[in-house]
Amino acid sequence: MTNNNEKNENKEVTKKSSTALTWSSTFEEDAGSGLENITSEDLTIPRLKILQALSPEVNKRDGKYIEGAVAGDTLNTVTKELYHEDTGCVVIPVSYRRIYLEWQPRESGGGLVNQHFDSSILKETTQDKSYRNVLPSGNYVQTSASHFALVIDESGSYQQVMIAMAGTQLKKSRTWNSVMSSIKVKSSNGNIFTPPSYSHKYKLTTVAESNDRGTWFGWNIDLVGAISEEELSLYEAAKHFASTINIEGSVGSTEQEAPF
Repeated sequence: MTNNNEKNENKEVTKKSSTALTWSSTFEEDAGSGLENITSEDLTIPRLKILQALSPEVNKRDGKYIEGAVAGDTLNTVTKELYHEDTGCVVIPVSYRRIYLEWQPRESGGGLVNQHFDSSILKETTQDKSYRNVLPSGNYVQTSASHFALVIDESGSYQQVMIAMAGTQLKKSRTWNSVMSSIKVKSSNGNIFTPPSYSHKYKLTTVAESNDRGTWFGWNIDLVGAISEEELSLYEAAKHFASTINIEGSVGSTEQEAPF
């Protein structure tokens, strides 16, 4: 026999579900309203940033501190969402671009000065004792592999992000690119082809690394598998993101970060 308390609880759950559906329907009716005049030039693509031991987000005395953040976590720089070292996050890669970032040395104030998209800028540099490519101005150029992706959460929703890999992480980027390029699919008529990068999902976690210059956390990237038929909406979202990326305006950070 069902008691009155159980009946009341069932009614409450039904009421909450109905309310949620009503709100969702109302939002859908006005989808995109208020955002009509926003273009890719008006947006900042969030970055997925690995927190290091000296990152301000892990320092409780710093104004940028984020509750619960520790070295090895991955941070969405816009939403401030944290992905912990061991659990990480699942992403769908949509586009890639190699960028050459021109930095002012820390001793001169630091900060991002310019971004170049042609490797010929490296011909203007000489390598110093720290293996940095230094321009005649004293600024140095850092090669950055920029991956654009969707981060997928457990509910199936997603966020657009950029993942910048420099220094020791360039090797991780090359390996990731190689994995994506090596995937082959057989079509219904027997043709073998390379599917788009956004046809597959990858798990991003972090791992401790070190060399004679220090220790840090770097990326660990594992292939999860192909997007399923039930996830085709994610495929379409990734395809749309790939077509709208404003790469020249997407770096958007003046922070110099480890690893070396």
